[in-house]
Amino acid sequence: MHRFTFSKSLICATLGFVCLPTFAAFQPESEADLAGEIDKACHFNKDTSTDCTTSYRYTLLTNNGREMLSRIDFSFAETDQLEVINAQSTQPGGKPIALAESQIDTRMAPNPDQGFLRSKQTSIAFPNLRIGTQITYTLREHTAAKPLMDNFHYVMMFGPNAVRSDRFKSTFSAEQPIVWRSELMEDFTFTPSADNKTLVIEQKKPRFVNYINESGNAYIRHVPRVELGSSTQLQDYFGQFAKRYNEILAARLPASAAKAVSGLKGLPAEQQVAGLMQYLHDHYRYMGDWRATDRGYVPFTLSEIEDRGYGDCKDLAVLLTAMLNASGVKAETTWVSRGTNTLSLMLPGTNAPNHAIVRAQVNGQVWWLDPTNPVFLPGRSMPDIQDRWALVIDAQGKVREDHIPEEKPALSMNLKKFEHFNREGQARTTATVDMSQMTLMQLSYFDTTSGVSGTNLDLCNNFGKEVTDCNITREKTGFVVPDHYRINATLTNLRPLENLSGQHVYKPVFMGERWDGLMNYRRNGQLADLYLGDPEKLTYDITLSGAKVGKEINTCTVNSPWFDVELSGKRSKGEYRYLYTVTQKHSWLSHDDIISAPFEAMLKDARNCNEQMLQVVQLNTKA
Repeated sequence: MHRFTFSKSLICATLGFVCLPTFAAFQPESEADLAGEIDKACHFNKDTSTDCTTSYRYTLLTNNGREMLSRIDFSFAETDQLEVINAQSTQPGGKPIALAESQIDTRMAPNPDQGFLRSKQTSIAFPNLRIGTQITYTLREHTAAKPLMDNFHYVMMFGPNAVRSDRFKSTFSAEQPIVWRSELMEDFTFTPSADNKTLVIEQKKPRFVNYINESGNAYIRHVPRVELGSSTQLQDYFGQFAKRYNEILAARLPASAAKAVSGLKGLPAEQQVAGLMQYLHDHYRYMGDWRATDRGYVPFTLSEIEDRGYGDCKDLAVLLTAMLNASGVKAETTWVSRGTNTLSLMLPGTNAPNHAIVRAQVNGQVWWLDPTNPVFLPGRSMPDIQDRWALVIDAQGKVREDHIPEEKPALSMNLKKFEHFNREGQARTTATVDMSQMTLMQLSYFDTTSGVSGTNLDLCNNFGKEVTDCNITREKTGFVVPDHYRINATLTNLRPLENLSGQHVYKPVFMGERWDGLMNYRRNGQLADLYLGDPEKLTYDITLSGAKVGKEINTCTVNSPWFDVELSGKRSKGEYRYLYTVTQKHSWLSHDDIISAPFEAMLKDARNCNEQMLQVVQLNTKA
């Protein structure tokens, strides 16, 4: 489980640049890199451990398929077992040749970036691969039972893949009846036994589904998947864990944590929460430790967490819960599926969540707190936990399903910029940027990871194409970010205008690439959903002087379920000022929305509105 990921490209977008995505489309089956066949047999034991034997057969169809199979890695916990039963390759027209033992290597797997892990890794390497080579191998795997786990939960997904699946058959058996839920599995058959203790899932015919030219913000959010379990009840899966969490929370707070709680008493609830989040940030590292045992869902005790000074998400969440409750703020430890693209809760089993946070009630409002993040904005959920289910543990050990809402768009950046052109076409620029919300959190994060000087340089470079004499003045940022934050900048923009056929043209950096990219999406018949990030509102207040603009900007307004756009402009005493505002209302644009007629109408209106900002400028030779 990792922290929320911040991208420096978003600072670029903050000041007006839009980093254009490429989009996704179906890849033709003729370009498949491999043809694959899989036969799997798994048994769920009474203690919820699992034994699986899986046979794989691949035929290389392209040189890229050779790269994919040159070395195949399998990672597994030290408490689990993995055995390569057989492995062989067959050259075109040749006979099968067994893989030499020297081509099978088992070692300790590297630790993750943030923690200690006792995992092993087995690798197999097939020699002399070329187009037409066929390789086969069979694995026998034992997955050990996790602490306090009474019911099994198993998930299979069939997402986009460069492998053409010619055959897939999986047989599952258990000591108790198997329940299952599925979606988009029309290409597969399900054959249960009379007592439901055996289930066979088999592919009906060869299938190939892959996408090309995918961007970093394009996702296929719904893929064929099936989930198997021994219950459909939330409490059956999580009741034992909830009991253990409450036992941990019942213990006395460790000395340092108790002192932090005492030091914040008497403050308003919002300030107490912010103070405790700051305390955890200052005194604990986000780092998992699985060296002693695979703890699964079970946190360390409060005293163990304090002694270590670090913990993973469940450790920090349970400590924060205890400290909040000791402060008089009702708090409950919560499990979620964290990430950009989360799946619906098909079976409420233990493979559904991947992260632990805290649900807190602060002055009648619900705050969803994640103590693993490097920044904190009081009252606002981070984008990677918005708009999804949450499994909340109450004081009686009951687990209930809740929902974390998508945040409403709020003003995240207001740029006021004054550009005065000289006779050579350069511009002396002064700017004030008021930041808040996600934009400010990113700035604070970059100050920590890249340093203030590095972040200032990045800010300067985004005020113009060729910037010199740039000076940034601003206050120090911190872990807890305020509601508003101001940056002042002065600089010389050496190339604010473009020379087109002898005319000087002023084109704002936020000119409209967003709308052009979405137009291309429709034109090219793309298929993916697009992730836009935290809902937000951006405003630009631009004043030009030292030149005569060629036209008046007509006021335009665009309102839609996805974006609102407003533009206006006016002349005043040799200056020209225009105001531009764009509000992104949601984190996602679905494929169905993008190709709809109302969305097309919105795009045309938004692009026409943006194009009014393109100005032919006549320089004042007396400037």
